Amino acid sequence: MNILITTFSFPSLKRNIHDGRFVFSEAMGYAENGAKVKVITPHYPGEDKREQINGNISVLRFQYFIPSSLQALKKPGVPIYGQRSLLALIQIPLLCFCFILNILRHARWADIIHAEWTATAFLCLPAKWIFGKKIVLTARGSDLRLLPRWLNRFIHARTDAAIDCFGPQPWNVEYKKNFPASYISLPLIVHNDTSGAIPEDMKRILDNKPDAFIILYIGRFDYIKLHDNELPLINLIPVSKGLKAKGMKFHVFYVGDGDEQIKEKMIGLIDQYGLRDTVTLLGVKTNVPDYVQFCHIGVGGIAFNAVSHEFTINGKAQMLVEGKDNRGTPWRNGINAIFIKPGNQADLEGKLLWAMRHRDQVEAIGKNAKGEMSKYIVDSRLGGMLYLKEFRNLIQKGYDGAILRDKCKE
Repeated sequence: MNILITTFSFPSLKRNIHDGRFVFSEAMGYAENGAKVKVITPHYPGEDKREQINGNISVLRFQYFIPSSLQALKKPGVPIYGQRSLLALIQIPLLCFCFILNILRHARWADIIHAEWTATAFLCLPAKWIFGKKIVLTARGSDLRLLPRWLNRFIHARTDAAIDCFGPQPWNVEYKKNFPASYISLPLIVHNDTSGAIPEDMKRILDNKPDAFIILYIGRFDYIKLHDNELPLINLIPVSKGLKAKGMKFHVFYVGDGDEQIKEKMIGLIDQYGLRDTVTLLGVKTNVPDYVQFCHIGVGGIAFNAVSHEFTINGKAQMLVEGKDNRGTPWRNGINAIFIKPGNQADLEGKLLWAMRHRDQVEAIGKNAKGEMSKYIVDSRLGGMLYLKEFRNLIQKGYDGAILRDKCKE
């Protein structure tokens, strides 16, 4: 099977860029099950325009502005919708036009197109109308917030199937009500490519802290995480000051990057509180599972987002924020997760103190999460097999329909 993936974000293994790792997991799942995959995604300055991964995955990064050094819409670590410069706004029509041209160029090769986000599904519609290609959509959330509702409804109605991979969450139930489509229920896919070795930058620090309790925050530094999701992106730092004052042995690692103002504020607080020996910003990593393997507790996850399933598939307990993002989900406080109150530093510090003093119970919570959530979150080999089965069914329906039309003509 030939699968064309259209996406705004995809990791760069050579440059250690982590954007769109969940799309990478899906691509790997397809490739591990024998499919050939082409990924079409925007180019950005300094990146290769072509990359080959594991033989079966070709990444095609298309240029949309001349010179390429002035391309301003796609930047590593920053979502396209986060670009606000005049140059970036001018380039939106050019990016869309070039995206469509590249989709049309490779559509004949594809048996099916998997569009990540509704905006790329919209750009795939000419390929459907001209070449009759099947389009499968995975909406990711930001697209549902940012595009007009009428446009998202239009797009959903014209795709051949939409993937429901976010489980029994209230927002996901509402999503399916608001945007009618032919839904396929499938689990989230995680490509858990662990080497088994502790990363060198983490090892250098932990060699001097053999008994330290490791707290790992994963995620983009942006204001949506801070204000909408109310994650303790910054609050972990003053809380670390309190834990250090209590004589606790621990270390906080951040894997991620993003808004420079947020990052500067975090670095300023680390210096202000004298936490250089306790809190470390590691930057963006492509080998995230290697870091997850060596933590005791994770932070940065939201219900079934990419960060959450990195911790879950590795059997690591994680802290989730009480409230809209995790309410009505299979997550249960003290059973398969540890809930913290939004914006409450005292509660966060208290829960971390408890975790440090009850490591066995924290480990059990992580194991429970891995077992209980296995129906919603799977590894790439199993996930790829399940997805390809549904894709084959969808393609076969198209063939059956063509045969039926031919018979009617006779």
